[in-house]
Amino acid sequence: MKINVKMKAEFIYDLLLFHTYSKFSGFVINVLGFAVMVTGGLMLGTDKIGVSQALMYMAAGVLFLSYTPFTLKSRAKKLVKEQRYQSEIEYRFDEDGISEGMMGKENHYTWSQVEKAISTPKNIAFYVGNEEALIIPKESFGEHFMSVMKLIIDNVTIDKIYIRR
Repeated sequence: MKINVKMKAEFIYDLLLFHTYSKFSGFVINVLGFAVMVTGGLMLGTDKIGVSQALMYMAAGVLFLSYTPFTLKSRAKKLVKEQRYQSEIEYRFDEDGISEGMMGKENHYTWSQVEKAISTPKNIAFYVGNEEALIIPKESFGEHFMSVMKLIIDNVTIDKIYIRR
C-alpha cells in the first residue's frame, strides 16, 4: 500500500502537543496555570486582594496555560519549513515493514525496528529510532487505513501499539 503525504504545520503541531501533554510536565503546567487562577479568585472572594490584583492572577494563569501551545505552534511552523517536508513523502507498507521515499532517497524500516506506534487526533506516528518518527496524517491513509492497521497489528507486538481511530 502506498500513501503520499504533504506535511503541514498542523500535523507536526498535533504530535508536539501530544508529546508535551502526555508527559507529567505537561500536566503540571496545566495544574499550575489553573492553580494561579483559582488562587486569585479565592483571594478576591475573601477580600484579601482587589479586582485589579485578581485580574493579574487571571492574566498570569492564562499566560501559563497559553505559553506552551503558542511555543509549540511556532516550533511546528519552523519545522515544516525544513527541506525534509518541502516535497511530498511517499510511504509504502508491506509485510516487510515501512519504506519512506523523499527527495530521491529511500529508507526502509522493518517491523522489528518499530519501537512504538501511536495515534494522536490527527496523526499516526511510527517511532523507528532514537528521536525519529514517521508522521503520517490520518487523512492521508484514505481507504488504506484499515489495511495498514491490520499490518501493524500482525507485525508489531501489542505492547508497542497505542492507536485508536
